[in-house]
Amino acid sequence: MRRDFAHLQKRQRWFYDILPLILLGLIQGYLLLGLVDHNSSPHQKRFLLEETNTTSDTETTENISQIEEEHEIAETERSLYLLLLTGLEFFAFAAAYFLKKTHFRYLQEAGATILFGCILGAITKLINWAAPELHLQKDIRTLMEPDPMVFFLFLLPPIIFESGYSLKRKNFFQNLGAIIAYAFVGTAIATVITGLLLWLVSLTNGMVSLSFPECLIFGALISAVDPVTVLAIFKELKVDLDLYSNVFGESVMNDAVAIVLYRTVKPFLDPSNHVTFGSIMIAVGQFCLIFAGSCIVGTIVALLSALWFKHTKFYNYPYLETAVLLLFAYASYLIPEGMSLSGIVSVLFCGMIMAHYTYPNLSDRSKDLSTNVASILALMTETIVFVYLGLSLFIIQAQFDPLFIVASIIIILLARAANIYPLTFLVNLSRPPNRRITYKYQFFMWFAGLRGAIAFYLALDIPTENKAVIETTTILIVFFTVLIEGGMTVTLLEKLGIPTGVEFAPTIEEEAYGKANVKVQSAFHGIDSKYLKRWFIRENARKKVNTEPVLDNVEMSALNPHDEEEARTVALDEDPE
Repeated sequence: MRRDFAHLQKRQRWFYDILPLILLGLIQGYLLLGLVDHNSSPHQKRFLLEETNTTSDTETTENISQIEEEHEIAETERSLYLLLLTGLEFFAFAAAYFLKKTHFRYLQEAGATILFGCILGAITKLINWAAPELHLQKDIRTLMEPDPMVFFLFLLPPIIFESGYSLKRKNFFQNLGAIIAYAFVGTAIATVITGLLLWLVSLTNGMVSLSFPECLIFGALISAVDPVTVLAIFKELKVDLDLYSNVFGESVMNDAVAIVLYRTVKPFLDPSNHVTFGSIMIAVGQFCLIFAGSCIVGTIVALLSALWFKHTKFYNYPYLETAVLLLFAYASYLIPEGMSLSGIVSVLFCGMIMAHYTYPNLSDRSKDLSTNVASILALMTETIVFVYLGLSLFIIQAQFDPLFIVASIIIILLARAANIYPLTFLVNLSRPPNRRITYKYQFFMWFAGLRGAIAFYLALDIPTENKAVIETTTILIVFFTVLIEGGMTVTLLEKLGIPTGVEFAPTIEEEAYGKANVKVQSAFHGIDSKYLKRWFIRENARKKVNTEPVLDNVEMSALNPHDEEEARTVALDEDPE
């Protein structure tokens, strides 16, 4: 019976192999449809039909025919634009392949994708100028205008979840003190300095006049770093893992902190909310409450997922197992959003805790599948986001203020320096000499503060009279950092002499430092080993996990093929049907 089942399973393997491609295609189509579907009017037809009740039957028939014809035209146009966007994605992936193949150092994948979007926007603008009767630019703006709700609800969660789920925990926790300092204290410093200096500059003649709350909220959104380009280069060149962990860890935590900080500062745009010491303290309390509450929600969802896979036999069906895992991950984003908390913070911590407790309960196939699907979804949504970034320059109602743009670029560089150098000095005081962050690394970390999609989509959501100026300035800052700074990354690595091609092999001093870090967290380590792993991880999976340190860099493959086959045999014995 078991052999027949195994034979049947082997014959059906081709179906399981192609199923992820079908699933990803459907998800991509759903995401792309969501980008333009919000601009359609599903109630328009019903409204017009109700309106025709007062007219004659002949007029009603004509109106219905006209509505159906317009609806068909709209569907056709939307399909064409979706095809156009899909084509842009294809060309972006082809460009990424070409850049990797040729090792071209001055343009990275993110920059190439933005340029494709810019090219499309420029072509539509040129056609609209040459043939205004086509209304091409107006149609594109109507169908493909960036929507912050779509970005934060559909596009950002897969990116943030993948960041937490694929996190290298050993290096992350070894540099946890520095990461927390840069992400929390550093983001606050950058926000305040950017807002204060911009407000002082805006008082001068010749530049757009901004209120202090406007400058402060601009400082909060522009403090969200997104070094996708830098991290891609790090992975390809195998840059020192400590430098990678600091840059990656700061960016992951910084995104979540910047979004919460933005939402905390946003109420001050209302003229009735005055900036006082008391209101600032209330805002700080709200920030802490939102961040802590979001962490708790993400942790609870992740632990529930671990219990689910521990006490069920989904490991017999890897694709169902992976699908349920992704549903848990998305629920960790939706639940806090419905509670007026931060879904980004929640899904980040959910991914990190899932990697520690849920991942060992999965079958070997689901471990690979969940990791690959999360990475592919993150890649595809990132590509869509960068295409829209390039396209948005020609879609939004741009308002250029050269003095404000130049001042903003200079000020964010100064704010980044005020963030990195003083905090690194304090971090180095608690580190042994061989573990201190060198001046070369500090300079590169300052340089690696690229801005990305989060800053732009936050700018789209600002309810202020100067919204157009802030949007335009933000997208140009993103272009400057991704194209110019990102293009100079490889050259800067060589000029600074930062080692590449590094395989992780810790020295005795580094191992001692890692053990010291574990001792600092010894309370959690003991609770985790004695209680948490027993509660949330299956026994046969826990045997291997318990032999590894909590902060191990090795991925926790809980079941080897022999163990998984044994588990399947036990499951078949218990469930003969």
